[in-house]
Parts: sequence; structure tokens; C-alpha cells
Amino acid sequence: MGRRLPPALRETGLIFLITRGALFLLAPLAYLTLPKMDPAAFTETPLLKPELTHTFAGPAHYLFDIWARWDAVWYLQIAAHGYAAHDYSTAFFPLYPLFIAMFKPLFAGNGVLAGIFVSLGFCLAAFYFLYRLVEIDFGRQAAGKAVFYLAIFPTSLFFQAIYSESLFLALSIGCLLAARRRDYVIAGIAGALATLTRSAGLLLLLPLFIMYMQERDWRFRDAGWDMLYLLLVPLGLGVWMLFLGIRFGDPFIFTEAQSFWLREFTGPLAGLWEGFKAAFRGVETLFNTPDDLYWTVIDQDSRLWSAYDIINLGFTLTFLGLCVAAFRKLPLAYAVYALAVIIFPLSYASSTVPLFSMPRFLLTAFPIFILLGIWGARNRWLDMTVTVFSLAFLGFFTAKFVVWTWVA
Repeated sequence: MGRRLPPALRETGLIFLITRGALFLLAPLAYLTLPKMDPAAFTETPLLKPELTHTFAGPAHYLFDIWARWDAVWYLQIAAHGYAAHDYSTAFFPLYPLFIAMFKPLFAGNGVLAGIFVSLGFCLAAFYFLYRLVEIDFGRQAAGKAVFYLAIFPTSLFFQAIYSESLFLALSIGCLLAARRRDYVIAGIAGALATLTRSAGLLLLLPLFIMYMQERDWRFRDAGWDMLYLLLVPLGLGVWMLFLGIRFGDPFIFTEAQSFWLREFTGPLAGLWEGFKAAFRGVETLFNTPDDLYWTVIDQDSRLWSAYDIINLGFTLTFLGLCVAAFRKLPLAYAVYALAVIIFPLSYASSTVPLFSMPRFLLTAFPIFILLGIWGARNRWLDMTVTVFSLAFLGFFTAKFVVWTWVA
């Protein structure tokens, strides 16, 4: 039967099954053997909600409930009870929890299973769309490598956690794939849905505009009425703001909710500079503290956050460097989008951990994985280096995530 499947679906399906299956085996082992952190010590809003996150007893608890951590609790809360004005939940856009609520009846009302199902389903879709997008311009070998590198990226554990990463990525790649095929109706719809998933979906306007104008050799007089389909992208945000205005009387309440996470607009250069300063302070802290670094149970430990600052800066600088190469090797639209995806969270730095969650946000910079796929298909040593580094950190981050230690 596998031989009758199209090559794109066969290869992406195999990568999906192996990588996701491996994490489903690793995560329970980590949970059963490592010390666990109390998430109530991390934030003023309690994250321990057993009615949402502890839905099984016995072995099933170690297989499924452990993927409901941190932001997952917010998504499950929204899917179960909707939004409230003053609990900061409006920072989480509605499409992902809506999908959880839609699929809960298939799992006897279990939000955890529904969330994992939604995440995995869109994870497979994202892998498939990426393969097809890369295959058009760079061939099957580069396509397979790009999907593989994305699947083993250190924060790819969020593709099966109850997070919106896989949904947003599938819609973003699907948007550009449709545009590459000159189907701007589908591209606009996918972009609108991406914007209903995250505000960063607005960034899709940049590559869509570039691709549309490149097809016309940048002659604006040749632009037709079909260019209006690009305006579907911000429509998603408009729908969300309309709902908030009707429900709470304030269409901008979602921006105010971000203050709970201590995020404010700083601009990308200021955000990066703060990241440098935090990382240097982190190095000083680590050299002055010879004790155990990363496996501490107390998440408020300054050594742990020092490690985060260093790791976050390392990932950010690596991707910024790869962006430079992307402008030389990839279509302009892809390179611009990759840079925009990195600059956007850099511009809203956290006042406590400036590059907070950057390794997770970098997952959506999928053109960088296209670039690595092109190189990895030609260079065995690069392929080995990326694979070993990614797998090591993926296992490490997964183990930390399931025991309630913040990763990204």
C-alpha cells in the first residue's frame, strides 16, 4: 500500500511517524525519571488545573496528559469555557482552541486528546505542504531534508503539544504554496486563517505581495483585481477584533493582555541588544555558580534563566546569520518572510527574559529549513552536524517540557 502513495505523502508520512513516535516514547520516560517542577511557582495565574490537564489515570496519563503544559492550559481553558475580559486569555488567538472545541466530541469531551489530535494533524499537513513547496524549485531530495530538519528541530516537540505551532505553520506554508501555484484565493484564505491563529499571520502579506508583483515583473500597471485577494490576510485579524469589540467592548483588548507576559514594543535592534546583555549576564552568573545548572527543580533559579538567555541568543543569532544566506539562495519572498518572522518577536522583547520563547518562534521561519534542506542534500557533513545537534537538543527540551520546566 505504501508504494501506491505519492512520494511526497510517503516520505513526509514516514518522517512524521518516526519523529512523533520517538517523542511519544521519550516523553513518558523523562516524566517518570526526572524531578518535576511546581508550575504554580512560575506565574500569578495558576496553571495547575487537573480538570483540564489530568484527564487520565495510569499509563494513559503518561502518554497524553504530559503534553498539556504551560500555554496548553490556556488553550484548553478557552476551548472549555471561552474567553474572559480580565484573565489575559485574549492574548491567545481563537482558531486553535476553536479546533479543540470542535474535535472534543470525537474524544468523549477530552480536550487533551482533541488538542493532541489537532496538533498532530496539522503537523502532518505542514510537513506535506513544505515538501511540495520545496519540491517545485529544488527537487525531492532537498524537500525531504527540509522536512526532516523541521521535524527534528529542538523545539519541534510543540508540534504534538497542545500549542498552536503546527496549525500556524501549516496555514503559513499552505499560503505560500498556493501563491507559488498562483492561486491567490486559497492563499488569501489560508493567510486569513493564519492571522486568526496568531497576529504574526499578518507578515504573510509581505511574501504574497512580492510573489504577486514578481509574476508581473514589478509592473504595477499589470496588477489586476485579483490583487485584492491579498487583503483577505488582515481580514482574519479584523474578525477577531470585531468579536472582541462586541464581546468586551474593546477590540484591542488582546494587545493589553500581552502586558501580563511583560512584553512591550522595543524594536528589533533594541530587543537583540537586550538579548546580548542578558546573555552576557548569564555567562557571568554561570561562571560564578559552580552548582547544578539546568536540572534544578526550582524554576525561579537565576542559573536556569541564565541558561535560557544564552540559549535564546544562540538560536536567534544562528537564524539571523542563515537569513543572510537565504537572501542569496532562496526566492526573495521566502527570504523576506524568514527575516520578518524573526524580527517580529525580537521587536516585542520581554522585560525579564528579552528573547523569551525565541527558539519556539523560530519554528515558523520555515524558509530557513528550506535553505538547510538544500545544503544538507549536498553536504554529508552538514547533514550530520544539523541532525546530531537537533536530535540532542530535541530530546533535552522534550524531557524538560514534560516535567513542567519552561523551555520556550
